[in-house]
Amino acid sequence: MRRTDVDGPIAFREWEGPEETTFVLVHGLGGAHVNWVRVGPGLSGMGRVLAPDLPGFGYSPRAGRDTGLMSLRRTLARFIEERASGRVVLCGNSMGCAIAILQAAVEPASVGGLVLTGSVFPWVRGGWPHPAVVGTFSIYRVPRLGEQLMSARLRRIEPERMVRLGFRFVAADPRSIPEDVIALHVDMARHRARDPELVPAFVGAARSMLRLGARPDVARRAMDSVRCPVLVLHGRRDRLVPAAFAEAALAREAGWRGRIFPDLGHAPMLEAPGRWLAEVADWYAGALTGDS
Repeated sequence: MRRTDVDGPIAFREWEGPEETTFVLVHGLGGAHVNWVRVGPGLSGMGRVLAPDLPGFGYSPRAGRDTGLMSLRRTLARFIEERASGRVVLCGNSMGCAIAILQAAVEPASVGGLVLTGSVFPWVRGGWPHPAVVGTFSIYRVPRLGEQLMSARLRRIEPERMVRLGFRFVAADPRSIPEDVIALHVDMARHRARDPELVPAFVGAARSMLRLGARPDVARRAMDSVRCPVLVLHGRRDRLVPAAFAEAALAREAGWRGRIFPDLGHAPMLEAPGRWLAEVADWYAGALTGDS
């Protein structure tokens, strides 16, 4: 792990690669750089790879920083400015995709391409998240109650069980996640459990996503403002963001390229890294380097 200062400490993982392109990997809600360890080395064949932990997540303390989406976007923008080189390709997962889209919309010159994996998208008919997702986020929305839920979960569930339960929900087949990758997530979860700012950081980010979700017009305007090449990778068995949401986004944004994996869930880069990398490499060669 390396560290830098972006209005406070930011921890990040780096894989060295060609300087002409930098892939910046943006984790989701409750995630961290460890979500990208199965694809970081493969991406480094195409460019440098940087995987930061955003403030309040992973090994980056909140340190008084706000964790709303626009605040996290500003942190990401400064991280890109200070650490990236050449063309910047933002690869997001879940909430990280929303941050990446906002960055591409607000500062288009800073982003050369987007890879959106398990992205949050505006709701449409024909899809409904798992009832547990709907119920949990309804609780996060309520002042104090969301914090109480998170605090109770941390007290009652030890980190290894928390990680394994999470993968049972996020992955279509949790057996696809190797034990060494699970161990990295458990180590991170143990570290986070000792952070007194974990709860406000998480709930603050969750509420910010809910506010954006309540304004689909704003989300669609941000999507329409993206001018760089975009690749959407989504699992048909995603319990958090139905594939119908991704398909509607692809139908709206005619220039975007998409791939729906029939057998994967919310984190294809962890579940099937080889297939994820193959899709990214093919898109990169065609959309960003001009090769066929």
